[in-house]
Amino acid sequence: MAIYDGEKIKINFIVVVYATPPALTVTLKSLGSIDFSKFCITQSLSVWDNSAEGFGKDAIPDFNGDVNYYHNGINESLSVVYNKIVSDSEGSQYFIVLDDDSEITEKYICSLFGFFSSGIPVGIPRILFKRDLISPGMVQGVRGKQISNEHLKVGSKDSKDLVAMMSGTIIHRQAFDAGLRFDERLSFYGIDTKFFIDYARRYPKIFILDAVLIHSSALRERGQTYELRVKRLKNLVLSRLYVFDHISNFRLKISIYLFFFCMKTIVREKNIQYISLLGLFPKILKSQD
Repeated sequence: MAIYDGEKIKINFIVVVYATPPALTVTLKSLGSIDFSKFCITQSLSVWDNSAEGFGKDAIPDFNGDVNYYHNGINESLSVVYNKIVSDSEGSQYFIVLDDDSEITEKYICSLFGFFSSGIPVGIPRILFKRDLISPGMVQGVRGKQISNEHLKVGSKDSKDLVAMMSGTIIHRQAFDAGLRFDERLSFYGIDTKFFIDYARRYPKIFILDAVLIHSSALRERGQTYELRVKRLKNLVLSRLYVFDHISNFRLKISIYLFFFCMKTIVREKNIQYISLLGLFPKILKSQD
């Protein structure tokens, strides 16, 4: 029995795999279990394999729709991946970007129909990490700020200063046709934040889906080695040079942010080694990127 009876909606699900074999990813397994015919959705799947050897198209779990498989043997930046898939998918009306550990349920699919009728080009779910809301959030100057889950209402919301993680985000093709792109100066950290900042400069509203995704977070997981964590933090800080380059005196503001971020990290981690973060000052303050 159809849950939604209307014109067929063409959705392209974008999933990037790297270390986990496709058959073991939560996302691909969950997509394969959904009967999209109940929702009048014509579904397609674009899987970008960022592993060195490549798992192969045959490694992708059963999916009742067209499957496009990409592999070039290098760990391609996510911004390049997303732009390439959008460019190749002229027949898709909507794109849903997913990490490989996002479980997609019928409840998530049902949440899309309020978004479809809103006329707003982008919709985002709530994302939780250990019961804490980690997406969406806000930006203030060159820093991020968490918002309260209790005060986040489903439906239309002002897009100004609102940012989110990409997983579960649905984007209408009209946004890309209007010139919105993923910034290819960024390879991993900052891609999502920059996308939503650029989106808000074009569109005044964004749609909050009535859906929740549970997500891992490399930046929030405890028990990481100092070497791994400091590398991630340095990449995160340096990404701000591109994310916030539209702000006046952004280099100075990022430098001030770095100092306090470094001190806070030393206290939180109880490790003076994180003073090495201050070594980013020359890269931040130089006159040219």
